[in-house]
Amino acid sequence: MSSIAVLGEERNVLGFKPFGVDVYLFYERDKDPEEWFKDILKKKYELIIVTESVAEKIKTQIDELWEKELPVVLTIRGLGEKARTSFDRLRKLVIKAVGADLLKES
Repeated sequence: MSSIAVLGEERNVLGFKPFGVDVYLFYERDKDPEEWFKDILKKKYELIIVTESVAEKIKTQIDELWEKELPVVLTIRGLGEKARTSFDRLRKLVIKAVGADLLKES
């Protein structure tokens, strides 16, 4: 299991899978967002990356995590015209958080 999880809609997070991070796809019809996130938290990730639209649904739980050292939760934008800039910013944050370039392009 990776120490990094990426959560969000398929079109926004599936591209992270080849980099060895655990990807959790959010489907609004499947489960209560708070229960879904609670199940993911049980896996003890150090870094959790969440798309903005999903983060809005679990905002209370994310806010509670500010009291704890881990996991670190980062919110990213979904795909759009600024996707490349967001990815580059995210890459720098991952390097800072874990000390390695896990999102390195081959």
